[in-house]
Amino acid sequence: MVGLGNNFHRHFCDCRFFALARKRSFRRRGTLWVIMLAMPFPFIANLAGWITAEVGRQPWLVYGMLRTSEGPSPLVSVGAAWFTLIGFMGLYTLLGILYLFLVYREIDRGPDAEVVASSASVI
Repeated sequence: MVGLGNNFHRHFCDCRFFALARKRSFRRRGTLWVIMLAMPFPFIANLAGWITAEVGRQPWLVYGMLRTSEGPSPLVSVGAAWFTLIGFMGLYTLLGILYLFLVYREIDRGPDAEVVASSASVI
């Protein structure tokens, strides 16, 4: 997670340098490929951090501090757990639908005419 975050920061600094120094950061084919291929990395970093946090909690139950059978709280009912699970599933479903809607809307709009004209002269 930290490694991917540092990679994002380094890539941002590289893009910013090319944008300020040479005025052509998004005309470089290599930069565009790196940006496109880096799209799943925030998801991977988020997932890696979550797994690290959750796995880090388990040894307290395993290594003699507390038995795994004593770990669950008796105050949380099954209904409350299901309600929370369904609520989060619904929230993430709505966020996913909103994301797809916004992406498809941007794809339908297409690129700006000035961006297409300037990129055609570079290629």
